[in-house]
Amino acid sequence: MSATLFFAPDSLEDALRLLAEYRGGAVVVNGGTDIVEKIAFDRIRPEAVVYIGNIRSLRAVGRRAGYTIIGGGVVYADILRSPLCAPLDALRDAIAEIGSPPIRAVATLAGNIGSAFPAADGNVALVALGALVELISLEGERSVPVCDVFLGPGRTCLKPHELIRGIVIPDRGHPSAFVKLARRKSQDIAQVSAAVRLDMDGDVCRDVVIGMGAVAATVVRAKSFEMLLRGLPIEEGLAQLRGAVPAEASLRSPRNMAYKEAVMGVIVERAVRKALGRRPSCL
Repeated sequence: MSATLFFAPDSLEDALRLLAEYRGGAVVVNGGTDIVEKIAFDRIRPEAVVYIGNIRSLRAVGRRAGYTIIGGGVVYADILRSPLCAPLDALRDAIAEIGSPPIRAVATLAGNIGSAFPAADGNVALVALGALVELISLEGERSVPVCDVFLGPGRTCLKPHELIRGIVIPDRGHPSAFVKLARRKSQDIAQVSAAVRLDMDGDVCRDVVIGMGAVAATVVRAKSFEMLLRGLPIEEGLAQLRGAVPAEASLRSPRNMAYKEAVMGVIVERAVRKALGRRPSCL
Protein backbone atom coordinates (compact mmCIF):
# COMPACT_ATOMS: atom_id res chain seq x y z
CA MET A 1 0.00 0.00 0.00
CA SER A 2 1.41 3.40 -0.97
CA ALA A 3 2.04 6.00 1.71
CA THR A 4 -0.42 8.82 2.28
CA LEU A 5 1.03 12.17 1.23
CA PHE A 6 0.72 15.18 3.53
CA PHE A 7 0.34 18.76 2.29
CA ALA A 8 0.11 21.98 4.29
CA PRO A 9 -0.69 24.77 1.79
CA ASP A 10 -0.43 28.40 2.85
CA SER A 11 -3.13 29.67 0.50
CA LEU A 12 -6.71 28.74 -0.30
CA GLU A 13 -5.83 28.56 -4.00
CA ASP A 14 -3.11 25.97 -3.37
CA ALA A 15 -5.46 23.88 -1.24
CA LEU A 16 -8.10 23.92 -3.97
CA ARG A 17 -5.54 22.88 -6.58
CA LEU A 18 -4.59 19.88 -4.46
CA LEU A 19 -8.22 18.85 -4.02
CA ALA A 20 -8.76 19.19 -7.77
CA GLU A 21 -5.64 17.12 -8.47
CA TYR A 22 -6.57 14.29 -6.12
CA ARG A 23 -10.36 14.40 -6.75
CA GLY A 24 -11.79 12.03 -4.19
CA GLY A 25 -8.41 10.80 -3.07
CA ALA A 26 -7.66 13.64 -0.64
CA VAL A 27 -9.14 14.52 2.73
CA VAL A 28 -9.17 17.97 4.32
CA VAL A 29 -7.87 18.24 7.87
CA ASN A 30 -7.68 21.09 10.34
CA GLY A 31 -8.05 19.81 13.89
CA GLY A 32 -8.14 16.21 12.69
CA THR A 33 -10.25 15.03 15.64
CA ASP A 34 -12.34 12.84 13.34
CA ILE A 35 -10.23 12.16 10.24
CA VAL A 36 -7.02 11.24 12.06
CA GLU A 37 -8.86 8.59 14.07
CA LYS A 38 -10.35 7.12 10.88
CA ILE A 39 -6.91 6.95 9.27
CA ALA A 40 -5.32 5.46 12.41
CA PHE A 41 -7.89 2.66 12.53
CA ASP A 42 -7.66 2.07 8.78
CA ARG A 43 -11.27 3.10 8.16
CA ILE A 44 -10.16 5.33 5.30
CA ARG A 45 -7.03 5.25 3.13
CA PRO A 46 -6.61 8.65 1.48
CA GLU A 47 -3.96 9.29 -1.12
CA ALA A 48 -3.34 12.69 0.40
CA VAL A 49 -4.10 14.72 3.51
CA VAL A 50 -4.55 18.46 2.95
CA TYR A 51 -3.99 20.40 6.16
CA ILE A 52 -5.67 23.82 6.01
CA GLY A 53 -4.59 25.19 9.39
CA ASN A 54 -2.00 27.50 7.76
CA ILE A 55 -4.55 29.30 5.58
CA ARG A 56 -5.14 32.59 7.39
CA SER A 57 -8.19 33.57 5.35
CA LEU A 58 -10.05 30.55 6.73
CA ARG A 59 -9.25 31.36 10.37
CA ALA A 60 -11.18 34.61 10.61
CA VAL A 61 -14.57 35.57 12.03
CA GLY A 62 -16.09 38.54 10.23
CA ARG A 63 -19.18 40.53 9.37
CA ARG A 64 -20.95 41.06 6.06
CA ALA A 65 -24.14 43.15 5.74
CA GLY A 66 -26.31 41.50 8.35
CA TYR A 67 -24.40 38.23 8.59
CA THR A 68 -21.71 36.73 10.80
CA ILE A 69 -19.18 34.68 8.83
CA ILE A 70 -17.18 31.98 10.60
CA GLY A 71 -14.24 30.80 8.50
CA GLY A 72 -13.81 27.13 7.72
CA GLY A 73 -10.64 26.98 9.80
CA VAL A 74 -11.95 28.75 12.91
CA VAL A 75 -11.65 26.52 15.98
CA TYR A 76 -14.38 26.26 18.60
CA ALA A 77 -12.35 28.09 21.24
CA ASP A 78 -12.03 31.12 18.96
CA ILE A 79 -15.79 31.16 18.35
CA LEU A 80 -16.36 31.31 22.11
CA ARG A 81 -13.83 34.15 22.42
CA SER A 82 -15.09 36.19 19.47
CA PRO A 83 -17.29 39.19 20.35
CA LEU A 84 -18.87 38.86 16.90
CA CYS A 85 -20.24 35.45 17.92
CA ALA A 86 -21.54 36.63 21.30
CA PRO A 87 -25.17 36.96 20.04
CA LEU A 88 -25.17 33.36 18.75
CA ASP A 89 -26.33 31.84 22.01
CA ALA A 90 -27.48 28.48 20.63
CA LEU A 91 -24.11 27.94 18.95
CA ARG A 92 -22.19 28.97 22.05
CA ASP A 93 -24.32 26.61 24.15
CA ALA A 94 -23.56 23.76 21.76
CA ILE A 95 -19.82 24.43 21.64
CA ALA A 96 -19.67 24.45 25.44
CA GLU A 97 -20.96 20.85 25.32
CA ILE A 98 -18.41 19.66 22.74
CA GLY A 99 -15.45 17.67 23.99
CA SER A 100 -12.93 19.19 26.38
CA PRO A 101 -10.94 22.47 26.24
CA PRO A 102 -8.06 20.76 24.37
CA ILE A 103 -10.51 19.44 21.76
CA ARG A 104 -12.16 22.86 21.38
CA ALA A 105 -8.72 24.37 20.82
CA VAL A 106 -8.20 22.37 17.61
CA ALA A 107 -11.62 21.19 16.36
CA THR A 108 -13.66 23.33 13.97
CA LEU A 109 -17.30 23.95 13.17
CA ALA A 110 -16.58 23.21 9.51
CA GLY A 111 -15.16 19.84 10.53
CA ASN A 112 -18.35 19.15 12.46
CA ILE A 113 -20.34 19.83 9.31
CA GLY A 114 -18.08 17.69 7.15
CA SER A 115 -18.35 14.74 9.52
CA ALA A 116 -22.17 14.82 9.19
CA PHE A 117 -22.70 13.01 12.47
CA PRO A 118 -26.45 12.81 13.28
CA ALA A 119 -25.87 13.91 16.87
CA ALA A 120 -23.36 16.72 16.14
CA ASP A 121 -24.10 19.52 18.61
CA GLY A 122 -22.81 22.40 16.48
CA ASN A 123 -24.82 21.32 13.45
CA VAL A 124 -28.07 21.25 15.46
CA ALA A 125 -27.47 24.84 16.55
CA LEU A 126 -26.69 25.93 12.99
CA VAL A 127 -30.05 24.55 11.81
CA ALA A 128 -31.91 26.69 14.35
CA LEU A 129 -29.85 29.76 13.42
CA GLY A 130 -30.61 29.39 9.71
CA ALA A 131 -26.99 29.05 8.66
CA LEU A 132 -25.66 28.75 5.13
CA VAL A 133 -22.51 26.80 4.28
CA GLU A 134 -20.20 28.45 1.74
CA LEU A 135 -18.48 25.88 -0.47
CA ILE A 136 -15.63 26.68 -2.83
CA SER A 137 -13.60 24.88 -5.49
CA LEU A 138 -11.59 25.87 -8.55
CA GLU A 139 -14.86 25.61 -10.47
CA GLY A 140 -16.59 28.29 -8.39
CA GLU A 141 -18.55 28.93 -5.23
CA ARG A 142 -21.99 28.00 -3.92
CA SER A 143 -23.99 28.50 -0.73
CA VAL A 144 -26.08 25.66 0.67
CA PRO A 145 -28.58 25.82 3.57
CA VAL A 146 -27.06 23.78 6.35
CA CYS A 147 -30.01 21.35 6.42
CA ASP A 148 -29.36 20.49 2.78
CA VAL A 149 -25.70 19.67 3.35
CA PHE A 150 -26.41 16.42 5.19
CA LEU A 151 -27.35 13.37 3.12
CA GLY A 152 -26.88 10.65 5.72
CA PRO A 153 -24.51 9.55 8.49
CA GLY A 154 -21.05 10.67 7.38
CA ARG A 155 -22.38 11.83 4.00
CA THR A 156 -22.67 15.39 2.71
CA CYS A 157 -23.40 17.19 -0.54
CA LEU A 158 -19.77 18.35 -0.80
CA LYS A 159 -18.06 17.36 -4.02
CA PRO A 160 -14.61 15.76 -3.68
CA HIS A 161 -12.87 18.93 -4.85
CA GLU A 162 -14.82 21.34 -2.63
CA LEU A 163 -14.06 22.60 0.83
CA ILE A 164 -15.99 24.66 3.35
CA ARG A 165 -14.82 28.25 3.12
CA GLY A 166 -17.18 29.53 5.79
CA ILE A 167 -20.42 29.32 7.70
CA VAL A 168 -22.75 32.29 7.22
CA ILE A 169 -25.26 33.05 9.98
CA PRO A 170 -27.91 35.74 9.46
CA ASP A 171 -28.64 38.32 12.12
CA ARG A 172 -32.09 37.71 13.54
CA GLY A 173 -31.99 39.51 16.86
CA HIS A 174 -34.04 36.73 18.45
CA PRO A 175 -33.10 34.62 21.47
CA SER A 176 -31.79 31.13 20.85
CA ALA A 177 -30.67 28.17 22.93
CA PHE A 178 -29.32 24.62 22.71
CA VAL A 179 -30.00 21.73 25.09
CA LYS A 180 -28.97 18.11 24.93
CA LEU A 181 -29.59 14.97 26.90
CA ALA A 182 -26.54 12.73 27.34
CA ARG A 183 -25.26 10.15 29.77
CA ARG A 184 -22.78 12.69 31.10
CA LYS A 185 -23.25 16.43 31.46
CA SER A 186 -20.68 17.22 28.79
CA GLN A 187 -18.01 15.56 26.61
CA ASP A 188 -20.55 12.94 25.58
CA ILE A 189 -22.63 12.17 22.51
CA ALA A 190 -26.21 13.41 22.71
CA GLN A 191 -29.02 10.92 23.14
CA VAL A 192 -31.36 13.68 21.95
CA SER A 193 -30.56 17.35 21.36
CA ALA A 194 -32.47 20.45 20.32
CA ALA A 195 -31.75 24.05 19.41
CA VAL A 196 -34.36 26.76 18.98
CA ARG A 197 -34.59 30.32 17.77
CA LEU A 198 -37.65 32.21 19.02
CA ASP A 199 -39.52 35.25 17.77
CA MET A 200 -42.02 36.24 20.45
CA ASP A 201 -44.84 38.78 20.47
CA GLY A 202 -45.50 39.13 24.15
CA ASP A 203 -46.47 35.64 25.30
CA VAL A 204 -47.34 34.48 21.79
CA CYS A 205 -44.85 32.57 19.66
CA ARG A 206 -44.77 34.53 16.42
CA ASP A 207 -42.16 32.26 14.82
CA VAL A 208 -39.74 29.52 15.81
CA VAL A 209 -37.05 27.39 14.17
CA ILE A 210 -36.15 24.07 15.79
CA GLY A 211 -33.14 21.90 15.01
CA MET A 212 -32.84 18.40 16.45
CA GLY A 213 -30.04 15.87 16.66
CA ALA A 214 -29.83 12.11 17.27
CA VAL A 215 -33.44 11.56 16.15
CA ALA A 216 -32.82 10.59 12.51
CA ALA A 217 -30.04 9.68 10.09
CA THR A 218 -29.12 13.36 9.88
CA VAL A 219 -29.59 16.50 11.92
CA VAL A 220 -33.11 17.71 11.09
CA ARG A 221 -35.30 20.77 11.24
CA ALA A 222 -38.39 19.79 13.23
CA LYS A 223 -41.00 21.71 11.25
CA SER A 224 -43.80 19.60 12.70
CA PHE A 225 -42.88 20.81 16.20
CA GLU A 226 -42.62 24.38 14.93
CA MET A 227 -46.22 24.17 13.77
CA LEU A 228 -47.31 23.17 17.27
CA LEU A 229 -45.84 26.38 18.69
CA ARG A 230 -46.26 28.98 15.96
CA GLY A 231 -49.09 31.47 16.51
CA LEU A 232 -50.05 30.17 19.96
CA PRO A 233 -49.46 31.42 23.51
CA ILE A 234 -46.16 29.79 24.37
CA GLU A 235 -47.45 27.76 27.32
CA GLU A 236 -50.30 26.38 25.21
CA GLY A 237 -47.85 25.37 22.51
CA LEU A 238 -45.40 23.79 24.93
CA ALA A 239 -48.17 21.68 26.42
CA GLN A 240 -48.65 20.10 22.99
CA LEU A 241 -45.00 19.09 22.81
CA ARG A 242 -45.08 16.91 25.90
CA GLY A 243 -45.04 13.30 24.83
CA ALA A 244 -45.03 14.26 21.14
CA VAL A 245 -42.64 12.86 18.53
CA PRO A 246 -41.72 15.07 15.55
CA ALA A 247 -42.70 13.77 12.13
CA GLU A 248 -39.09 14.27 11.04
CA ALA A 249 -37.80 11.71 13.55
CA SER A 250 -36.71 8.43 11.99
CA LEU A 251 -34.92 6.26 14.50
CA ARG A 252 -32.99 3.51 12.75
CA SER A 253 -32.43 1.25 15.72
CA PRO A 254 -34.88 -0.03 18.34
CA ARG A 255 -32.20 0.58 20.95
CA ASN A 256 -33.42 3.31 23.33
CA MET A 257 -36.26 4.11 20.90
CA ALA A 258 -38.99 4.30 23.54
CA TYR A 259 -36.77 6.42 25.76
CA LYS A 260 -35.84 8.81 22.97
CA GLU A 261 -39.44 9.20 21.84
CA ALA A 262 -40.48 9.96 25.42
CA VAL A 263 -37.96 12.78 25.84
CA MET A 264 -37.97 14.52 22.43
CA GLY A 265 -40.69 16.98 23.34
CA VAL A 266 -39.18 17.52 26.78
CA ILE A 267 -35.79 18.47 25.35
CA VAL A 268 -37.36 20.93 22.90
CA GLU A 269 -39.39 22.44 25.73
CA ARG A 270 -36.22 22.90 27.80
CA ALA A 271 -34.52 24.64 24.88
CA VAL A 272 -37.54 26.92 24.38
CA ARG A 273 -37.62 27.87 28.04
CA LYS A 274 -33.88 28.53 28.01
CA ALA A 275 -34.33 30.85 25.02
CA LEU A 276 -37.30 32.55 26.67
CA GLY A 277 -35.07 33.39 29.61
CA ARG A 278 -32.78 35.28 27.25
CA ARG A 279 -35.37 37.77 26.05
CA PRO A 280 -34.30 41.34 26.89
CA SER A 281 -37.25 41.70 29.27
CA CYS A 282 -35.99 38.68 31.23
CA LEU A 283 -32.40 39.86 31.61
